[in-house]
Amino acid sequence: MTMNRIQTDRQMKSTVTVIILALCVVFSMLFSYVKDFPLKILLLCTTAVIMLILSFALLGWAVRNQIDRGLKYAWKHYVLVLRLRKELLDAGIYTTRKIGVEKVAVIPWITVNFEPDYKSGRVYIKNSIQFHEKLAKIDISSALGGYVVEQAYLTDNEEHYYYEFYDAHYDKRLIFDSYGEFQVYSDSVGDYDLFIDKDTALPLTHQLLVGQTGSGKSYALLGYILQMLGKQIPYHLYFADPKESSIALLGERVSPDNTASDFEGIVSLLERFVSEMEERQAKIKEHLSQKIDGDYRDFGLSPHLLIFDEFSAFSQQLQEKDKKQRDHVSSLLAQIVLKGRQSGFFLWIVMQQSGSNSIPTFIRDNLPWKVVLGNAEEQTYVTAFGAGTDIPLRKLGVGEGVYTYPGVANKPKLCAFSTLDFGILDALGARVM
Repeated sequence: MTMNRIQTDRQMKSTVTVIILALCVVFSMLFSYVKDFPLKILLLCTTAVIMLILSFALLGWAVRNQIDRGLKYAWKHYVLVLRLRKELLDAGIYTTRKIGVEKVAVIPWITVNFEPDYKSGRVYIKNSIQFHEKLAKIDISSALGGYVVEQAYLTDNEEHYYYEFYDAHYDKRLIFDSYGEFQVYSDSVGDYDLFIDKDTALPLTHQLLVGQTGSGKSYALLGYILQMLGKQIPYHLYFADPKESSIALLGERVSPDNTASDFEGIVSLLERFVSEMEERQAKIKEHLSQKIDGDYRDFGLSPHLLIFDEFSAFSQQLQEKDKKQRDHVSSLLAQIVLKGRQSGFFLWIVMQQSGSNSIPTFIRDNLPWKVVLGNAEEQTYVTAFGAGTDIPLRKLGVGEGVYTYPGVANKPKLCAFSTLDFGILDALGARVM
């Protein structure tokens, strides 16, 4: 036997409102037929009271759905909250209360904040001891009718969970038909920031870029490098590529004096990079009397960036060396990732897999900006982002992936690198000349 579904408190209130509205219609019709004057007055007063009750109900709906932001906003808010309430009811996230003799379900308070274009926003759900764990784990995307949750957090006072969502049909990818368009957009994000897509522009820092062949790593790097070469602040770029692939060729074009592909050359490049970093640290120290917590950006200094492609191939070569050499290289890498941020010296490691057999765990964990392109294997996500991290289940094309960045995306967030419909090598050549 099928049990009757429990009503929510709002459903009961809606039922009562409909009954009151029906009575208002009936009383209005009776008013036309009744001849007795006192009875007419009684019907008129009763109808007025009913209309007043309905007005308060309508006002409550308007306030609850933020009618001050427009009728369209209020309607979209109402529909989305209604869908969420139905899903939470089905999921058993409610408490029960008696109204008269009837038991009703009371669902946690919900509200929605849409962005002006309705392409994204936040859902807020009231937290409680009873539902704390459920609200932390629940994925409400299926209840959002075309929107997808990207990140979930607790508010600072922990009274509410909020879920950041975006339109599933929204294309994050930027498309540039000319280098001029690309340069204008790059200028808009600042000299020390790099953009990925419409929603993602991040301050320069150490980065791990992971992806299988064909996932778009090289294309992503080309976009990054084009941005760097067009900045008002000059970027000093270094390239290490033990497989002598496209990045080595690019390095020979962009910065031939700072490009290495053989093992000894790469070690020498690392040593020079660290030496220049130490010189910069001494210069920074002189400036810190002006701003004790400042970094290279506060003093208008240029960033230095070492792009290390095919790092796993270098790791294999390193394993064949003696312990003294291995320790020396490990020390150089550790100095960069630990000391480079303040002085503006950054390491980008590019590879297909980021397991501990390919990159030291200590180095990997100290690369704050992590990007995994394409639909990678589960182990790839685990080594890049850590065990137990939820990865958005999406079919990803070339140049699409997920990233983390402290304070911006503590959990993996979707990204899509730009489409560059112009002569990239010609643009690079023009910037280098």
